[in-house]
Amino acid sequence: MEEQNNTQDILNQVHESTPDTLHPILDYIIKNGKMIAAGVAAIILIAGGVSGFKYMNQQKLIKAQSEMGTILIKYSGAKQAEELSAFEKDVPASMKPAVQLALAKAWMDAGSYADAKAVWAAIAKTSPEMAPVAALGQAKCLMLENKAGEAVTVLQKMKESAGASYASSINRLLGEAAEKAGNAQVAIQAYQALLTSSPQEASFFEFKIKELKAKI
Repeated sequence: MEEQNNTQDILNQVHESTPDTLHPILDYIIKNGKMIAAGVAAIILIAGGVSGFKYMNQQKLIKAQSEMGTILIKYSGAKQAEELSAFEKDVPASMKPAVQLALAKAWMDAGSYADAKAVWAAIAKTSPEMAPVAALGQAKCLMLENKAGEAVTVLQKMKESAGASYASSINRLLGEAAEKAGNAQVAIQAYQALLTSSPQEASFFEFKIKELKAKI
């Protein structure tokens, strides 16, 4: 009886450590099988298969991280962007956001703002939680293309939906973009918001507000 209890405990532990998709197989063995050779073999194969799958995924991720590091060190500018673009196609899903961020930066460093904006748009689509970061990237590209007015539109739209943690970054770039676009009122509002969120820079923002009000 004690041996049967030990066997049941082992089976239960294996059951808890395997994915839900494998539970029907294990349930059958646990409910109907005694500790016979076939049952033991099945459990070992299942457990071994799961462990092997996890190991292979881990090794694939480590290899991909190494390859990405090599690209970032070995190349720069447009060449780096081209290498990252090719690398992204087969990268593990968990690394895709990091590769896309590096790719967007590489295109920006190369002055290829249209390509960078396309990557920022892809980031916002595939990783919704990164949408505020993508909006900041797109807005910066637009400013570098001397399209400050469009940058203001992008930032104002994102400001409505982004969380408080992004407010300072958005207002900082919004103030700069609005000022560059000649929209003093929007710039003043952005800098006024920064007086509260970034008090350590209050003197600078007060100066900007005073300067902009003089132009109205």
